Amino acid sequence: DRGDTNFDSRASILEDIMNALGDEKHKVIGIYGEGGVGKTTLLKQVQKKLRNEKKLFHMIVKANVSQNPDFKKIQEDIAYALGLKTLKDETSEEGRKELLFKRLQNDPSEKVLIILDDLWKDLDLGVVGIPSKDESKGCKLLLTSRFKDVLEQMECHNSIFHLQGLKDDEAFRLFEKTVGDRLKDNEQLKTIADQLVKKLAGLPLLINSVAKSLKDRDVAAWRSALKTIDPSHIETIVKWSYDHLKSEDTKTLFLLCGLIGGTIQVEILLVLVMGLGFFEESRLTMQESRDRLYTMLAGLRSACLLLDGGDDKKNVTIHDLYSEAVVSTPFRGQNSLMMNSNYGSWRKEKLEKCWAICLADVGRDRLNELMTYRFLDLKILMLSQPNYWRRVHPPQHDTADCSVLLDFESMKELQVLYVRFIHIARLPSSIGILGNLHSLYLDHCNVEDAAILGKLKALQILCLAGSALSRLPKEIGDLTNLRLLNLSDCNRLRTIEPGVLKRLINLEELYLRGSFDQWMGKDGILSESCNARLAELKSLTKIASLEISIPNPRVLLEDDDFPFGNLNRFWINIGNAKQQLKGELRTMILKLEEWDSILLEKWVQKILQKTQYLHLEGLKEFKKNAHELCTQGFGELKRLSIDSSPSIKYIANSSDGLPLTAFTFLEHLFLENLVDLEKICNGPVAQECFGILKIVDIRKCQRLKNLWFLPEMQRLVHLEELQVRECDSMRAIITDGAGEIEGLADDMVELPNLRRLNLLALPKMTSFCTGAESAPIQLLQGYFLLHSFGHDERSTHFAL
Repeated sequence: DRGDTNFDSRASILEDIMNALGDEKHKVIGIYGEGGVGKTTLLKQVQKKLRNEKKLFHMIVKANVSQNPDFKKIQEDIAYALGLKTLKDETSEEGRKELLFKRLQNDPSEKVLIILDDLWKDLDLGVVGIPSKDESKGCKLLLTSRFKDVLEQMECHNSIFHLQGLKDDEAFRLFEKTVGDRLKDNEQLKTIADQLVKKLAGLPLLINSVAKSLKDRDVAAWRSALKTIDPSHIETIVKWSYDHLKSEDTKTLFLLCGLIGGTIQVEILLVLVMGLGFFEESRLTMQESRDRLYTMLAGLRSACLLLDGGDDKKNVTIHDLYSEAVVSTPFRGQNSLMMNSNYGSWRKEKLEKCWAICLADVGRDRLNELMTYRFLDLKILMLSQPNYWRRVHPPQHDTADCSVLLDFESMKELQVLYVRFIHIARLPSSIGILGNLHSLYLDHCNVEDAAILGKLKALQILCLAGSALSRLPKEIGDLTNLRLLNLSDCNRLRTIEPGVLKRLINLEELYLRGSFDQWMGKDGILSESCNARLAELKSLTKIASLEISIPNPRVLLEDDDFPFGNLNRFWINIGNAKQQLKGELRTMILKLEEWDSILLEKWVQKILQKTQYLHLEGLKEFKKNAHELCTQGFGELKRLSIDSSPSIKYIANSSDGLPLTAFTFLEHLFLENLVDLEKICNGPVAQECFGILKIVDIRKCQRLKNLWFLPEMQRLVHLEELQVRECDSMRAIITDGAGEIEGLADDMVELPNLRRLNLLALPKMTSFCTGAESAPIQLLQGYFLLHSFGHDERSTHFAL
């Protein structure tokens, strides 16, 4: 809380907005005000108030629109909040629109508030799948924009609110709060602060930024700020905050955030700063560099130069106001210009002085024009198809190949080349002259031949994700300085030349998810079509991050001492299971069939101790108790999925009569087709066992008669979703466990967070709880589907 909503002017407009939201006559409500005035912060206050009161809306969903709206991202944000999981699998724009529209129209009595933040122009709701004002039924819209006319075009009309800057006394109080005790008994600083605050236009964003910068500075810095800041030129305010950042690297990082603008993936920033040579003197590993970057981003957030509320380890967000100032002003002198897509067209002489260019709207014509310029000082070039800069999934490509348009002859100082979704089948010969290039990121560019990249000896980061490569040539093995190689989603890649991976001795991160998996075994016959052996990875002694598929588990038993036990980030799929867990960190997917013994390998056991997402399939002869699969215990497991594994009898088993401590961090539990599973817990378990479980999904476990004893169920206060289906022996979800397990004094079961309960196709189930029918089950919220249990096939309802 930056404190910019706790003022009379804000309390008044907040009350007016709440009243409008509660008025059935107002279907579309808008808030407008200049950049940095606090519209997004006010939205957070509205959301907080609505959630606390729990009266007006059943669901509140929010999406950011921005200057270059990504309709697919907006749809996904809304669908996620609505629990519409099927939308992510729909590939067509029309299909996504229809799914979202039907979900929002499904129940006229369900009241949904859709918040769309930061509109720059009229948004066609129909394209997204949001009902219009006349179709809205239970839906309301809350919109924000810098421009009143945009809200009028969105049919807000009589429900438009103007958020203005803070009044002078409010602005001073915010400044005073941010600088702490600096103004206490110091009339000199108070006088300067009073004059300074009046220059900041009542904008909380700028007030916080300047105050944070001055908090620990001497009086000379305060006088300097008062002299330097020009209220008619907001960029002077941003420049002053920039000048007071502690290190040159942090300043450059801020400029890069402003160059890209909006919400930025931290991994993109890592590619840029590593390409510019950050951290080289410290000789940091990739992960240490990542950690240092997180620290620098936290410093920018602390200085109020990045917005609050993001996830520093995945995405950060910079305010449009800062982005505009960074691109419009040469912060590092007249020869340090940057350009992005939001700054219009520059004359050739000015454009050629840029050290960094980021264009998210490059079609063939603009690309052709760009290549006619001489960029003698250019260090960073970032290009993308129109409207696809922030997309996670690739669009349909402009089918025209842009290879012939590319010419890097006049960019010899280039250190970072970052291109997304531009068709480049054949890399131009001129790319071979980029001897200073440290980071090359060609994301879904349909590259067919990468041999020329072997000339880029300084390269440390190489991404060819989504390429059309069929073969990784031997020339890639010449890149001995390479630290990161990303070949994800290269689904045509069938061959990696033998010896290529073995020569990349400095490689720390290797990504092959959705890509090459044709590892050759020891008995493979050498020929022109021969492939890389898994044993080559033993040469990668620095490897710390790995994404890999190994369809044939047998090749893992031909060698040992793989360096995988030291991994700190991994996604490993052994046995080609269909399950594709989407966890970003520490994922193991194992379909072992007759190769259960792989679980005994030392490197596998080390990895299992770190695994957060685990899918097991086809366990036939191994342990009967799931918790014993990792001999040292699953210390970090968050999600466990077990499928078609007849050896599993219990998930947690206390054979010695002492309370078992296991699965203390588990949040999701998925069990399917475990034909011998008798119980989830057998014997006493510690209080923290399954203590933070949120989602449980049990299917086709035919010997399972109940899920938990009453005392075990009482611990599951974090449970949000429970689904049980097609378990023919299931008689009740809970049994009292009398004489088997010690219970709590109170028989009450409270599940305050349960929002979804699905009980389907359970022919022998007669009640939710047996043996303690008097025990009340308290469910505070949620959606409940109870169907086809008991002896008839009709939906059944009973008191919980």
